[in-house]
Amino acid sequence: MKCGIGLCGSCCVGEKNDISVCKDGPVFKSTQLKTFPQFGSYSK
Repeated sequence: MKCGIGLCGSCCVGEKNDISVCKDGPVFKSTQLKTFPQFGSYSK
């Protein structure tokens, strides 16, 4: 992660990229992880 505090946006996940792993995570329930389109997707 670039900044670690949610300012840069590289940690945003979710349907609308509205969940910040820096602020809202890093621990999520498995039911919530399954709704993230980025979960299990590998890209560079």
